[in-house]
Amino acid sequence: MERSFKGVWIPREIWLSKDLTLQEKVFLVEIGSLDNDKGCFASNNYFAEFFGLSKNRCSEIIKALEKKQLVSIDYIREGNKKNIQKRVIKVFDKSNRGIRKIEEGYSEKCEGNNTLLNNTNIYTIFEFWNEQSIIVHRKITTKMKRHINARLEDYSEEELKQAISNYNEILKGDEYYWTHRWTLEDFMKPSNVIKFLKESDPHNNYAKNKSIQKNTFKPQNNNRGHNLVDEEEMMF
Repeated sequence: MERSFKGVWIPREIWLSKDLTLQEKVFLVEIGSLDNDKGCFASNNYFAEFFGLSKNRCSEIIKALEKKQLVSIDYIREGNKKNIQKRVIKVFDKSNRGIRKIEEGYSEKCEGNNTLLNNTNIYTIFEFWNEQSIIVHRKITTKMKRHINARLEDYSEEELKQAISNYNEILKGDEYYWTHRWTLEDFMKPSNVIKFLKESDPHNNYAKNKSIQKNTFKPQNNNRGHNLVDEEEMMF
């Protein structure tokens, strides 16, 4: 397929992300460049020919992007039949970004990627939280996103991940007296997350061998998540 466009632009946070593989990065860029107002309709066969991969591998990569909640996947079926007519892939929060139409072969300068990039950080933090098995959430909620996004205004992704790691170690360590389990939403409240930042010296503050009164905080919200949602196997 001949193309006359001069190239694509990869956002810095996407290109430097350690939570995305190289294949996921280029797939996200390619899907984004084909995602117009109605979405990207490219098939696995198209991606296989474009990237030189098998169709199964292309499906796995696209599903991985969906699992990381960077894209959504919908299927258009023929009437009430089970046969899939076409797949529609949409990049989340793609407003104001340049698009490329294969038929016309042009590209526009990509702008306004901050929302997408923030979402990448938000979902990275969400997944990191669940990896600690403090309280595992099936899905990320709007309130979680809002709290995480607000904290990202004040701290870096690495600082927040370090705070989560500190909280997990202190919560589960026998040498510390802190025993209250927060949800991710509650942990990300400003008065809570600051307690476990590296600069707050939480390991020393909550050590049992110090004469500090045991924390008697009573949670306002005691809802707990369960296991992570099972990934659906959708092939196209």
